[in-house]
Amino acid sequence: MRPLDLYEKDSSKKVTIYFEGKSLEAYEGEPIHVALLANGIKWITLSGHGRKRGAFTFGPVLVTVNGVRNYDGRKTKVWDGMKIEMQSYMEPLPEHLGEMGKVERYYTDVVIVGSGAAGLGAALEMQDSLDVVIFEEKGRLGWGLLKRSVPLSNGKKPKEFRKELVERLRVKAFTRTPVLGVFRDGDYFVVVANKENDLIEVTAKRVVVSTGGIAKFALFENNEMPGVFREDFVLELLNIWGVKPGNKITLYGSNSQNIAREFENHGLNYILIENPIVRAEGENEVERVVDVKGNVYETDALIIAEGYRPDIHLAQQVGAEITYVEDLGGYLPLRNKRNEIVDGVYIAGNASWIKGSYENYLEGRLVGAYILEEFGFKSNVDQIKEEFLKKIGDKASLLEEVIL
Repeated sequence: MRPLDLYEKDSSKKVTIYFEGKSLEAYEGEPIHVALLANGIKWITLSGHGRKRGAFTFGPVLVTVNGVRNYDGRKTKVWDGMKIEMQSYMEPLPEHLGEMGKVERYYTDVVIVGSGAAGLGAALEMQDSLDVVIFEEKGRLGWGLLKRSVPLSNGKKPKEFRKELVERLRVKAFTRTPVLGVFRDGDYFVVVANKENDLIEVTAKRVVVSTGGIAKFALFENNEMPGVFREDFVLELLNIWGVKPGNKITLYGSNSQNIAREFENHGLNYILIENPIVRAEGENEVERVVDVKGNVYETDALIIAEGYRPDIHLAQQVGAEITYVEDLGGYLPLRNKRNEIVDGVYIAGNASWIKGSYENYLEGRLVGAYILEEFGFKSNVDQIKEEFLKKIGDKASLLEEVIL
């Protein structure tokens, strides 16, 4: 096993990669940054000002692969014999753009942007009556559920629930296909997405924005140092790749309890930092953390767990009005009582407001039911709404603040 593997991997998928000339063990399907971390390597690249950067805080992870600059280590999977070298963010323009691809065009009733619990819920609610297309920027549908091990509020394990939903899905779905924009064209919408070198344009009558949430971070000196992790990256490491962030784990932030449960599920020990952090220290990676009271914590992995905020970028792009409600996650789109943020565009999941995965699934189903009614089909709106309101409890009253 590699130094930070949680368990033995499939030996038939083992490959050899090289980082700065050193041979390392890796496995097919792993992105570069995960394979390097599993081997104990946290310092991967340099900022434009020469500061050491890891792969789990901000921005792309630019590396040189087989002599070609500007590969993003987060998005590039390893292959046998791959030679990886450090580089600066300030290198010339990429050399591996490839040839211009084709444009694919489709027509459908509804496009769903994001295949988390909400997106899957909406698709399943509509698929028997409407043509639906899903876009997902990650490599697998239900990525957010794959990153969790703690049971959901419906009592099911996240991966089992995800498997159940995906197995029932019959709609057209594009993975590794980020949406670039949604544009109104009369009574329709044109959704433009990018899949490798190709552009995909889908003309739709309705759009559901279920883009999820973005992990918050904390401000302190050296917060970008290798060995400092955002909580969403740590969840991916643990539950998708089977890799731990370090051997001396420290945990900080308002969402620490939830992340602590994930560590405990994997049998990992951690130290909780309760006072505000002043700075991280170390030579090539984090070695210690100092809090506001001068307490020093020895560590090789500092996890920032400050919770999530709604990803409102696409909602803003289509023209939604934005408000701020601290208890719902911060800035979020205003909507009507049917979750419509502008005419024909709906919001669901953590993009709507921050809550649990099963609650997001119910909100996705609710939006799907609203759309079915618009197309003249019968729906289970009342039944789904009753369960949703019961699950979210006191937060239901706060939703009045975001109704147009």
